[in-house]
Formats: sequence, structure tokens, C-alpha cells
Amino acid sequence: MPKLKRLLVSACFETVQRRRQCSRNKDHVICKGDKCLVIKENMSKNNYCMECAQLILEKAKADLNGLILELDRND
Repeated sequence: MPKLKRLLVSACFETVQRRRQCSRNKDHVICKGDKCLVIKENMSKNNYCMECAQLILEKAKADLNGLILELDRND
């Protein structure tokens, strides 16, 4: 059986070892020891503070729920 295509990109939470900037909002600083969401796309890593991570994950969840509802309507 063929391998299933992954819809989601590679993402994880990390505890940062040095100060980072949020990729969504440059005014948001991620301090050493804080957790951040790291999304890997096309050989690059984007770091997001927990505030922006919450928004990103909520949007992704809403998008997936919309696709599931559309799939259910077609049954």
C-alpha cells in the first residue's frame, strides 16, 4: 500500500538556548529558556513565540475542520 501524504509540515516545540525573534511578529522576543514553536519548511526553520503559536495552531485546526466538514458533505 502506498505511503500516505503528510498534510502538515514538520513542527515541534523547543526550549530555546539563546534569544530568538518571532518569525510572525518581529516585536515578539523569545528569551533563553522559553518554549517556542519551530516550523521547518524548505530547509529553513521559523520560530514562533507561544502567543503566535496559539494563533497559528488555532488557524490550522479551523482549516482542517473545514476540510473534514467538506469531506463529510460529499459523502
